[in-house]
Amino acid sequence: MRLVLSVCAAVVLAGCSGKEQAAPVANRSATADAHGFGANIPWEPLEGALAHAKDAGMPVMLVVHASWCNRCKELKPAFDSPEIEALAQRFVMVNADQDLEPKVLDYAPDGDYIPRVVFLSPEGIEDLTLTNEARQRHRFFYTPGDDIAGVMRKALSRHERKPSRT
Repeated sequence: MRLVLSVCAAVVLAGCSGKEQAAPVANRSATADAHGFGANIPWEPLEGALAHAKDAGMPVMLVVHASWCNRCKELKPAFDSPEIEALAQRFVMVNADQDLEPKVLDYAPDGDYIPRVVFLSPEGIEDLTLTNEARQRHRFFYTPGDDIAGVMRKALSRHERKPSRT
């Protein structure tokens, strides 16, 4: 009986969901300005982000904004969410002011409105299906009440890879 209980305890402790458990991710630090979007998020500059994503096997979450944009300012507190902060550790996170980094205008799948959040595979390919399902137009536009974390989880389920070996 004691052996059975020990085995059951080991199974419970190991997890019995049948799903592979994600490895814990070490917290990374930002190497780029947060621009007010989540001080605890590991923001990276656009330059170099795609190479990092490919090497690390991580999807990219690109937040495009401008300093003068009121909707962008309204979205900023959403990135202080503990859930988004935790999920962000598994992404290459880029937030770019389109006035300071015009290269981000290349990432405007259905228009150059702001704010917009675009997800890319580790290979740098925009995933046009990862959108704000609450919107018919401007599908990459998010407000604080939208399910950003839910879309992040979808992106991870589709695009998170093991790091490439060089």
